[in-house]
Amino acid sequence: MDKNVGRRGFLWSGAVLGAGALVTACTSNEPAAQASAPAAAAATAAATGGNEAPGDKVVIGFSAPAADHGWIAAISKNATDAAKQYSDVELKAVEPTNDINQQISAVESLIQAKVNVLVILP
Repeated sequence: MDKNVGRRGFLWSGAVLGAGALVTACTSNEPAAQASAPAAAAATAAATGGNEAPGDKVVIGFSAPAADHGWIAAISKNATDAAKQYSDVELKAVEPTNDINQQISAVESLIQAKVNVLVILP
């Protein structure tokens, strides 16, 4: 028996098994059953946890190095913009610096202010 015939048979079997797995993994083209509008709204609210309503106030302390890199400036700007979207979030950002001792002092001031969350970019 030729070695190539055995190899071809093995490869052919693998191709058939792979194709079979691909066919069985495909889903139907039938659309999923649609829930009624009130049920869908309730399911959406439950899934999102009802985040639309303001909750308890959260104070976030934010310390980042000086924005001498574009991505650090973008992170700081996005954090500020995101905090402004929520009435129950207060962002306390300290002055950005590349001096580690000044950043340590700024973080200590955030701890003394008893912020709920600290976000630190060293």
